[in-house]
Amino acid sequence: MRRYRRKASLYPHIYGADYVGPIRSLRQFDHKIVAPHCGFRDADDYYYRAASARVVDQIAVPTLILRAVDDPFVRMLPETRAKLLANPHVLLVETPHGGHCAYLSRDRGEDIHWAEASVVRYLMQFARADNPTAGTDGS
Repeated sequence: MRRYRRKASLYPHIYGADYVGPIRSLRQFDHKIVAPHCGFRDADDYYYRAASARVVDQIAVPTLILRAVDDPFVRMLPETRAKLLANPHVLLVETPHGGHCAYLSRDRGEDIHWAEASVVRYLMQFARADNPTAGTDGS
């Protein structure tokens, strides 16, 4: 709310702070601020149209999805999980912990940033498939 009030003070013609009223939840924030300023009717419209769950079965390129089961913001319904697991283009990697952006490993070195290292390893599989000699000279 502090950031929103700052934007409202800088751009009152765009962000009118006086009509927002009290906001006590993320859903209220999405309903009163995100939806109207981003072209959505309301929070429900925003959640529906922004949800990738509606299109995961249409993914047609190799895709890595890293998911922490304890992520407080990104939830996954069993139906969405089933669609991801059924899609041959998707590799779904689920971990019990990781939070919303805190994939850190206990290992030292490059793998301490587990998510980033996982993405690089995943992408290297495709680089090697396109160029079988890739990575053999240390590059």
